[in-house]
Amino acid sequence: MEQLPPRGARPAVLASSAAELFGRAHVVRWCEELLRGAIGDSDSEFPDISWLGGTVGWADYWTRVWGARGLLHIGHPAREVVVLTSLSDDSWRVREMSLKVIRRYGLHDAAGAVDRLTEDPVERVRVAAWKALGLEEVPARASGLER
Repeated sequence: MEQLPPRGARPAVLASSAAELFGRAHVVRWCEELLRGAIGDSDSEFPDISWLGGTVGWADYWTRVWGARGLLHIGHPAREVVVLTSLSDDSWRVREMSLKVIRRYGLHDAAGAVDRLTEDPVERVRVAAWKALGLEEVPARASGLER
């Protein structure tokens, strides 16, 4: 029987535990493949999706969110381009989580995708974009508030 993570553990604990148990490089590759949308939530080459706080059978975009969130908690991605490319994902949750990875690891965005996301239609993405650009005080227009 496949080893499963402890129930109720926080995403950071789950991802760190998975990296320890299955090897960091393997889990990073898994997260990157999830984020790319190249694999689903039950690929037999990788651990059970519950190691990233996921559940089999949820909407497809969730696997990409879980991949980004795993990267957020286990360290610098091996392929930065995977994270940068995900900034154009249709799902705002994927864009937001990818921006958090970019912020945490200081990924360089030469194409200016982070800048463009300061105008995203979703407030949470705009705020994450401003923070990824290094601004702790988010401009009022980013949060949709008028001053």
